[in-house]
This record gives sequence, structure tokens and C-alpha cells, in this order.
Amino acid sequence: MSKPVRKPRNAYHHGNLREAILQVARRALDQGAYESLSLRELAKRAGVTANAPYRHFASKDEILAEVAAGGFVQMTERFDAYSEPDAKERLIRLCDLYTGFAVEFPHLYRVMFGIDKPALMEHLPLHEAAMACFGRLVAATAAASAPGILDEIDLLKRANAIWTVVHGWSRLTIDGMTDFQPPGAFAPAADIVAPVVRGW
Repeated sequence: MSKPVRKPRNAYHHGNLREAILQVARRALDQGAYESLSLRELAKRAGVTANAPYRHFASKDEILAEVAAGGFVQMTERFDAYSEPDAKERLIRLCDLYTGFAVEFPHLYRVMFGIDKPALMEHLPLHEAAMACFGRLVAATAAASAPGILDEIDLLKRANAIWTVVHGWSRLTIDGMTDFQPPGAFAPAADIVAPVVRGW
């Protein structure tokens, strides 16, 4: 009787191949190496055949979009895990969580907003994850505002003002655009937002 063929130790079962590819891609992106990798190289890192990723993904950009969607989910989970009874202080502290995420994962953050690949925003899971994350900001803004005084447009104006600060701060920081300034001159986003929110 012939011995059963053993799979290589690093081979993934078909059931978790999709997640394995995404994990490898996320690690590569966090290391700043994703754009230089091919699907063949991602497959090699996952310990599968070169054609295996095509069972779940049409292209590397689709993998990139899924990884970006995972970034929004991760940011949303950070927002949800933060507990603060005072609504205004919670909104201010969410700014720290937002910018902290961007600084911790700069390569992922750039891709999450499709700066380099605008077409990725057409990917439905990415769009849905991004909207859910933005919804947390809107909800936190609503809670920090006096109840009943804002209609939907005014609420979105406030939320967008906060987003403008944290997103602009994040991009300027991770792109190294503030390095020419002396230490302390570029205030944290939460410090910029705080007097505005407390004055509502």
C-alpha cells in the first residue's frame, strides 16, 4: 500500500486560503512592500501555488481593497472599544485613536482612502467598511452636540469639520510634511478639536 501524500507544512487548507492570502498581503503592506509584490510572490509567501489566489481574487488590487476594508474594520473596532461617559470628551479622544491608527499603520492608511488607487473605492466591501467607520464619527459628533438642535446637514458639517482636522493631520504627519517645524509646533489633532467641541 502506498503512503498518503503529505502536504507541505506551510500549505493552507482550501477553507482558509482566502484569509491566508489577506494576512500575507496585510503584513507586506504594513512593511511597505506590498506594491512591489506580485500575486505570485504573495502566493509564495502564503505557501500555496502561484494560481491559488485566483480562486478568491481577480487581481492584486482586489486583495488590496480587501486589506483596506480590514483597516477600516480595525479602526471601527478601536472606536467601539473606547469607553468615555462624557460625550464631548469621547469625541475628542476618538481623534487621538484616529491619528494614532494612521501613524501606526501609515501604508495601510494611505490605501484605505484610495489616495494612490482611487478605483479601489469602487470595491463594495471597502466602501461599506469605510462608511461604517465614518458613521461612528457622525454618531460621536451627534452625541457631543446638544440634542435636537442639528438637522442632518448641520450634523454632517460638524462631523466633516472633525474629519478634516484628523485626516489632514494624519496625512501631513505620515507624509513627513511637518518635519521642518520645531518640536511642539504641530499640535495633536485632539488638541485642535478640543476647544471647538467643548464650545458646542
